[in-house]
Amino acid sequence: MKLKLLRGTAAAAVMVAAGALSSPASADLIPLTTLQLAGQGVGASFTTLFLQGQGNSTTESGGVRLNNGSTTATPFGDAGTGASQFRSFTLADLGISTASASNLSQLGLIVNLAEPGSESTPSVTTASSSLATNANLANAITLNVYSATGALLEQHTAASGLTLNQVAAGLGGSGIVFGLTPAEQSQLFNTINNNAGNEIFTVGATFANAQGGPETISAVHLTGAVPEPSTWAMVILGFFGVGLMAYRRRSHSVSLRLI
Repeated sequence: MKLKLLRGTAAAAVMVAAGALSSPASADLIPLTTLQLAGQGVGASFTTLFLQGQGNSTTESGGVRLNNGSTTATPFGDAGTGASQFRSFTLADLGISTASASNLSQLGLIVNLAEPGSESTPSVTTASSSLATNANLANAITLNVYSATGALLEQHTAASGLTLNQVAAGLGGSGIVFGLTPAEQSQLFNTINNNAGNEIFTVGATFANAQGGPETISAVHLTGAVPEPSTWAMVILGFFGVGLMAYRRRSHSVSLRLI
């Protein structure tokens, strides 16, 4: 599935920029932008994880793992078990070439929240997993990288404590796009070169302050310009400057009318 990311609304840019800037520099997976498509449904998108809390719990945690060094994918924790609700994947599945490290900037994860509307702008918070088993595979938002024979090679994880706001109602396509930092792209490129065969990827996540979900994470092939976090910082400053200038002009106009 290829998605061309070009531009979004000013409000979306500010929202994601704030989230990106609040994440520590050590975070491996970072929020890049928002994406809004028509709701496609779980089965119509490349869904790698369907996550829904059980009972009255406000924390949902789970993911997909490979079984004891095999290449069979199995969901765990609060992950959905339906045929269209979880999967492992390779870069070849997404049509991403491993010819250079920069190509790995095309690997994206879309986090799609479908919280009930009990809050104004439903949201969740990324958190560490407290599962008794496989917690390391499901912290915050984690991309797990396995060898072609099913050995866990490395992990790339988003920061804990990020507030993720729901982008649009419904499942499938809309959400917050996460990607690897340039340093992590280089690390993954080296890992791929040092391990024969196609690496296998799985996803895990833990969200606190949830209202029941469900949430999904889809893997996508990104094309086009994806802004860097530093670019989002400049966008925020730009919007702030424009707003300040408009305020000053409005205040000056009011003063003139009062004199």
